[in-house]
Amino acid sequence: MSKQSKKTAKFTVGIPTYYGGPALVRAVKSILKSKNVEDFRLIVCIDGNPLEPKIEKQLLDLGVEVVLSKKRGGQVARLKQLLSLSKTELVVLTQDDIIFEPTTLKRLIEIFEKDEDVTLVSAKILPTKAHTFFEKIIEVGVKGNIRLGKLWRNGDNYLLANGRCMVLRTKFMKKFTIFEEVINSDAYFYFENKKLGGKFVFADEAVVYNKSPQKLSEHLKQSRKFQISEKENTKYIESNLEHEYSIPLYLKVNALLREFINDPIHTFLYLGVNFYTKIAGKDLFKDVQRFWDTDLTTKRI
Repeated sequence: MSKQSKKTAKFTVGIPTYYGGPALVRAVKSILKSKNVEDFRLIVCIDGNPLEPKIEKQLLDLGVEVVLSKKRGGQVARLKQLLSLSKTELVVLTQDDIIFEPTTLKRLIEIFEKDEDVTLVSAKILPTKAHTFFEKIIEVGVKGNIRLGKLWRNGDNYLLANGRCMVLRTKFMKKFTIFEEVINSDAYFYFENKKLGGKFVFADEAVVYNKSPQKLSEHLKQSRKFQISEKENTKYIESNLEHEYSIPLYLKVNALLREFINDPIHTFLYLGVNFYTKIAGKDLFKDVQRFWDTDLTTKRI
């Protein structure tokens, strides 16, 4: 794809980042390899931590617009910034440690072209090939969550709203009230979209990859936002969301059994990790802040 022009761009791709290392360049290159899509703007918003000069040069050479915010505001602050910078009909919000399949963007955009009522689409986020024992355990949880999400309410639920790659109809999303303090922005965007009468679609054929954490400490850290999701979204959406989080037990059992049949050993071990996250690690979630140390193992290349 040629370097982006603000005037000719058909949609915008935005990446908020704090760490912004080599994985960011890899992510950008995978996006630019997208097939059969019209020209688009690609913007990287830096959250208070300037890029290394060599990384910034590589991005600029690729035609990326780099926007530096000198003061750290958190991921949601940069998402708001990206929405405000987008002048196109659609904006794709993704992250700095992902890899797009060449057909992913095309499949995402087509959903909006086929149905003008669609306002929010989430790609399918899969782990990259597991190389460590721990990655294989975490992979069970990722795939099981997707399986469960597809079984529940025909795929229209917060489980399938993944902030690693969301596409928004810009005009509609600018109606959103976005609180920068929100931690689980994935679920918040889903509920805010639903509250305002928007339509959500899970794009099962549009695949984006990201590396699973390779340390239990990083997995626990990532799990924080899910532990507090219902409580914080009830606060910000100002509605009782108990029914939105009440997943039928038989669906949970169904999804778990299918994963167990496919991979009994790692599924059993994942149950142990999940138990530890919810019970033994409960104290980790008391004072969750929107700023925390960046996971490094997911950004290694």
